[in-house]
Amino acid sequence: MSDRKEKFTPGPWRPGFKNIGYVQAENGALIAKCQRLTSLCNLQANAQLTAAAPELYEALDMAVKDLITAANMLPDIDLALLETARRAHSVLAKARGER
Repeated sequence: MSDRKEKFTPGPWRPGFKNIGYVQAENGALIAKCQRLTSLCNLQANAQLTAAAPELYEALDMAVKDLITAANMLPDIDLALLETARRAHSVLAKARGER
């Protein structure tokens, strides 16, 4: 991701569990601590979801590009696809801190 404008720590990230849940980058950087609010299951789920963030971002970014391409090729459904792409693009901008 070095040639892109994202400013977050590149993945992969992995969840870990000791006394608390945490997410750590491949380079050892601590990404997040997930405090136990209600149960150990919630703590694990929050850490796993956070650890998947870089891959989720990449998948959504790829989906936006594919939706725009498909919308240009399928004029009968282009508005629906473009609206989906717009919403996904908005979430990507939020992840980059632009909103």
